[in-house]
Amino acid sequence: MVKSKTIWPNITGLIIVFLMMASAAMLRDGTFFGHSLKKSNETESAGVTRIDNADGSVTLNTSGLGAEITGYAGPVPVEIRIADNTIVSITPLENSETPGFFKRVLDSGITDRWVGKSPEEALAEEVDAVTGATFTSSALISNVRTGLNYYESSNSSVAKQPLKKGVGFYCALIVAILGAVVPLLIKSKRYRIIQQTLNVGVLGFWTGTFIDYTVMLGILSNGFGTSASLVLILMLITAFIYPLFGKTDYYCTWICPLGSLQELAGRCNPSRKLKLSAATVKALRWFRTALWSVLMLALWTGFMVNWIDFELFTAFMVNEAAIGVTVAGVVFIIISLFIGRPYCRFVCPTGLLFRLSENPDNH
Repeated sequence: MVKSKTIWPNITGLIIVFLMMASAAMLRDGTFFGHSLKKSNETESAGVTRIDNADGSVTLNTSGLGAEITGYAGPVPVEIRIADNTIVSITPLENSETPGFFKRVLDSGITDRWVGKSPEEALAEEVDAVTGATFTSSALISNVRTGLNYYESSNSSVAKQPLKKGVGFYCALIVAILGAVVPLLIKSKRYRIIQQTLNVGVLGFWTGTFIDYTVMLGILSNGFGTSASLVLILMLITAFIYPLFGKTDYYCTWICPLGSLQELAGRCNPSRKLKLSAATVKALRWFRTALWSVLMLALWTGFMVNWIDFELFTAFMVNEAAIGVTVAGVVFIIISLFIGRPYCRFVCPTGLLFRLSENPDNH
């Protein structure tokens, strides 16, 4: 059990971080856990469910029905047009998903799977999530099914049904559970290598599941929409709750795929490490704090909100990541051969946020 004299600074840090991120989410999206902060007369026309057109066709908008269905960064509403009991088109509406992820979903042709079918046939269609954009595509699939179910039964309760979860989700969940539990019971360097390899392969390159600013702001704005968020919930527990019980830096050390990849890279060159002077380390840590402060200010003011889409974690999404992010990722992995976990120690904004939540004096 953690002594009270040590736990209160941690609780204070956690509250400070929560308030900081909640304010950023509300300023960016105007919502908090799915509840709009706008005046009612500004939202009366939002989230139209069904429009019966003059030509006999029907247009469905899932902005209201699917408000609780969140992807990677927030809701992924769609507009469905049905004529003569046949789906004519499915059009994704404005959303907060990372552009690269969403482009991959659209390029997969997933919306065409339902076009030309009746609502009954479309609901029976088994449509799998797009690998590398699982949360985004699963939310889109769930929105389509929600709209079609509403069309069939006029019962919007389906919006709260969980997303369909595939093999990638369950593998990511298993790896996250292993990372959250096994290191508490077993102290083994060999197991550490196994866990880190799974983190990189499964959480990183296969499913793209990790905690970053985009994920945290999306959750604070829209809440945990579905049971597919279970992996993220577990990760958040290791990042913010474990430190309350003395397990500082737990997520970064045992689960984060980018931290794991840097450490694994460092193991490939154990005899040629560069020793940084104390002054250099201090300067680099000051740079990290200054960078984080500037980025948070940009987030609060709305000056440059999209920086959150360029955290280095997205380099795992090889087909969606910006070229600059991919290049930076490769550079930091190369540096990791000579300097231990350089991105984690001297750059990572998300990591510094975790440190601040553990104790306000850790900034």
